[in-house]
Amino acid sequence: MTFCSCLILITMQTSWDNHIPSTWAIPNYLVNILSVRGIMEVKLNVDDNETKEFKSDIHKDEKNEQDIQRQEDESNEENDESDKINNHDNSQESGTEVLREEISRLKQTSESNITKLRYLLADYDNYRKQIEKQMQGKVESTKAELILKIINIYDDYLRALNTVENNTCSPAIVAGLNGILKNIETLLKSEGVLEIEAIGTPFDANVHDAVGFASSEDQPENTVVDVVRRGFMLNKKVLRPSLVVLSKKIISNKDTEQPKME
Repeated sequence: MTFCSCLILITMQTSWDNHIPSTWAIPNYLVNILSVRGIMEVKLNVDDNETKEFKSDIHKDEKNEQDIQRQEDESNEENDESDKINNHDNSQESGTEVLREEISRLKQTSESNITKLRYLLADYDNYRKQIEKQMQGKVESTKAELILKIINIYDDYLRALNTVENNTCSPAIVAGLNGILKNIETLLKSEGVLEIEAIGTPFDANVHDAVGFASSEDQPENTVVDVVRRGFMLNKKVLRPSLVVLSKKIISNKDTEQPKME
């Protein structure tokens, strides 16, 4: 029963009390019961409304708490993301520093290896030049030995040719032998062999070997007046020195007495 029903009953009770005989009147306890019931219903309605409002408030509080929690979660997520970014930046900076140190170390190692390689190349170049020089010297020495043997044969050939020319021999044979001599001389010149000039030159111990002296009034003292054996040079190096005879002035008694008379 609602509040309106209670009011209607109270009104009817009053009307009945005023217009209806007492025998028809509604008992008082029933009226009280109905009134209490109405009041209780009203109170229950009020309680229901308050409960609804309380629930609504609770729901709003829960919603607010959820919003706050969501905001806090979002803020925490943002902070976590910021921390991740900072950590990533720090990690990148740390990685960059490590890479710089590694690059610096590798650069130093590379420079050290390049320096070692340069020294190694320099040593190899010196070794190569030394080997080439030794090989060139060996080739020249072997060549000199061979040419010297050819020169000895050349000397023997000249002596044999002189013997043939002094004896009565066919001119054709002498001409053929002279042709062979010219070929030998051409071969020696093509290999860089030159004869040492000796006659009429001052004595030079580097290219001459003195084997005797001869008196000479026309030539200065120690001048080459005769060659016993011809000398040769190979590429501006003495292959065989010349054996020469030097001039020597003879001092007479007149030359020694003339200063005393003066």
